[in-house]
Amino acid sequence: MRLRTFIAADMAEAIDQVRRELGSDAIIVSSYVNDAGRMEVTAAVETRMPAAPCDEPAATPPNIEASLEQMLRDRLRETPRSTSAGKPKNASPAPIHSGIPFDETLIASALDRHAVPNPLRDALVAAAAALGSDDALAALARALETRFTFEPVTTRPKAPIMLVGLPGSGKTVTMAKLAANALISGTKADLITTDAARAGAAAQSDAYGKLLDLTVRPAADLDTLSVLLDARVEGSPCFIDTTSINPFDRSDFTMLKRIVEGGRIAAGVEPVIVLSAATDAVVSSEAANEFARLGVTRLIATQLDISRRLGAVLAAADSAGLALAQLSVTPYLARGLASMSPLVCARLILGAHEMRSETQSLAAV
Repeated sequence: MRLRTFIAADMAEAIDQVRRELGSDAIIVSSYVNDAGRMEVTAAVETRMPAAPCDEPAATPPNIEASLEQMLRDRLRETPRSTSAGKPKNASPAPIHSGIPFDETLIASALDRHAVPNPLRDALVAAAAALGSDDALAALARALETRFTFEPVTTRPKAPIMLVGLPGSGKTVTMAKLAANALISGTKADLITTDAARAGAAAQSDAYGKLLDLTVRPAADLDTLSVLLDARVEGSPCFIDTTSINPFDRSDFTMLKRIVEGGRIAAGVEPVIVLSAATDAVVSSEAANEFARLGVTRLIATQLDISRRLGAVLAAADSAGLALAQLSVTPYLARGLASMSPLVCARLILGAHEMRSETQSLAAV
């Protein structure tokens, strides 16, 4: 699965971008007017698009990375436009009509493909059936809405966002993606990292910071973190990367707890867990419950390109009572984050079934 976010002046222009970049098989995952008044559309395609015929040798990984960096720089250079006259910024979404008849077996099968634990799967199927909708996508989306809370991290969060999580979950690149979203909306973010001891951590943070023309400031201790939080620009978003921990290790957990509590006292910091979708549902749920003890209430899912399943993410959010915020399907900064919503989750879960209906919709535009 490939997921791309497109920013355009209006929906028609965004659809043109989707078809040009991802082809006619792409489906629209979500669309909304962002803080800068631009239409932001996230689209997905199930399989990798075939490479265009070319006599030149295939691009090497460094060239691919360079092209992705250029994509990000192009997005950052876009001038934010005001919302079109007469178009309400928070217009109510159109009714969901996917054309897929409701079928309990179909929804149960889709949830099984995503490795959703049986008790949660049964609860979602029952909720979808109780809603009485004759459309599978609408029923599943509303069932998810009754079970989960969806609270994306905004481009300009009022409180500093501190990213916490297990090793390898992608906290550093997630911090950079959140900062990139803020930049695209016209706001520079303050970036801080408390991951000063891990080998290569500083270099990785600095590399992302340079790409965004931002300085990532290290905070090796609580005193430094407090000073940096106090010195940040008033009203600007602030994102904080932390050292990955084993939440089941008492010393690791205590260390992170001190940092979170210190940040909360200094500036009302909100801890948000970054969780890889490529983990076991039981381990994810147990870890999420431990992080919830730190005051974590929201979850950002990563590595959907590896797992291709939402089961572990849904299980963790359900077990720990966490709101679903954003999702990422690539480590590349230019691809960004997509906001989680009942419709986004339902479309990703239904997968190939939804693909057929959305392909027809795209072709008709």
